[in-house]
Amino acid sequence: MNAQQVRAWMIGLLAVAAVLSVVGKQTNSPWIGWLSFVAFLGAVFLYVDWRRRRALERRDARVLDSEAKTDETRASPDE
Repeated sequence: MNAQQVRAWMIGLLAVAAVLSVVGKQTNSPWIGWLSFVAFLGAVFLYVDWRRRRALERRDARVLDSEAKTDETRASPDE
């Protein structure tokens, strides 16, 4: 799973948490309110995972980019 997929799951889980929170308040049900809190905590964990994956993808892209910039066929300035 890549960073974009984790982000999509995180947004979906936040939406579920919001809906459960509203339903829990409307029905005055502590169980549904608790489920919304659990869904929110799951979204927080997905957020941390998404940030970690995104940082890894950026680091990998930067390494590949710097390697692409080196051109050993070009004459160096001291030649």
